Amino acid sequence: MKVFKMSAIIIGAIIGAGFASGKEIFEYFAKYGICSLFFIIPLFVFIYFFIYTYLKFGENNENFDLKQSNKFLCKPVKFFNLKFNPLDVGLFLTFLIHTSAMFSGLISLFATYLPSGYTFVYFLIALTVTIILMKSSFESYSILSNIVVPLIIVCIMLNVVCSFNFGTFSTNFGINTILPLPILTLVYASQNTYFSSFVIIKLGSNLNKKQRHLISLIVSATICLLILLGILCFMFNPSLVYSEMPFAEVAIKVNPIFSVIFAIIIFGSIITTHATCLTSLKEYFKGEKKYNNTFTMLILVIVLSLFNFGKIVEYLYPLIGAFGLIYLYKIITYNYKLNYLKKLIKNKTN
Repeated sequence: MKVFKMSAIIIGAIIGAGFASGKEIFEYFAKYGICSLFFIIPLFVFIYFFIYTYLKFGENNENFDLKQSNKFLCKPVKFFNLKFNPLDVGLFLTFLIHTSAMFSGLISLFATYLPSGYTFVYFLIALTVTIILMKSSFESYSILSNIVVPLIIVCIMLNVVCSFNFGTFSTNFGINTILPLPILTLVYASQNTYFSSFVIIKLGSNLNKKQRHLISLIVSATICLLILLGILCFMFNPSLVYSEMPFAEVAIKVNPIFSVIFAIIIFGSIITTHATCLTSLKEYFKGEKKYNNTFTMLILVIVLSLFNFGKIVEYLYPLIGAFGLIYLYKIITYNYKLNYLKKLIKNKTN
């Protein structure tokens, strides 16, 4: 039961507006046509390895503190008179980009299902939700994930399978090269596990080796299955490539009642990821001026969200993947050195 609960929390952190809407799946995989299906297995391997590495790092850091851990992983850099830790900057930008994407995703969701011309009202609702989530704790997010995530998985699967009855089947969306796919597969795995790393590392503190492997397996298998179905959904519905919220449009075609249910599910997936990002940002600002930083966070999130949801997913998400690869490299070397020291100490005591 513990393994499934923790898996649900990690999946909830990963499946946000970009994933549940289908936009993210198209930008990284589906737009390359049928060839993208062959990269599902490498994606599974990458996600599995990344999650296991973060969980292992959590085992070695029981009282995980974001900034303190970064001090162990990377030395500060001096730029003119400014001294900073590059990992702190990377994490901050990552959480900021994802928070802005979830904020923008909420507005796009409301615009898809509700009458047009009320963008400012939808903006105010998204702002209210964001402020409420900023006051929530990690524990409340964990409870929410265990309730919402199974529903998200079932509804996305049902929605995608139903979509196979619409449209004309297509295996090509106008892109005749697959050269970016190997890099995008790696970057996608890095991006999604990196921005969820705060949650994953925190969960890794009380796990044994078998539990770490099982959680990594469940999460990577679930994510890859949903992506596989998502790619097929675009092949059966080529017109969705122009949509801001492709899966939402499919749900509207399936059934009016189901479309309302799916809208609630997308809302739930945005909330779980939004909460992860905001919790991480709060951790980043921990111990500093509370109200000033809360206001600063909101302003930055709002400004970045003006790029709109699709543009954030297309242009800024890959940047997170690049940060993630650097962070992962630091953690791998840290874990290796720590295990080497443990073996040395063990050999000396024997």
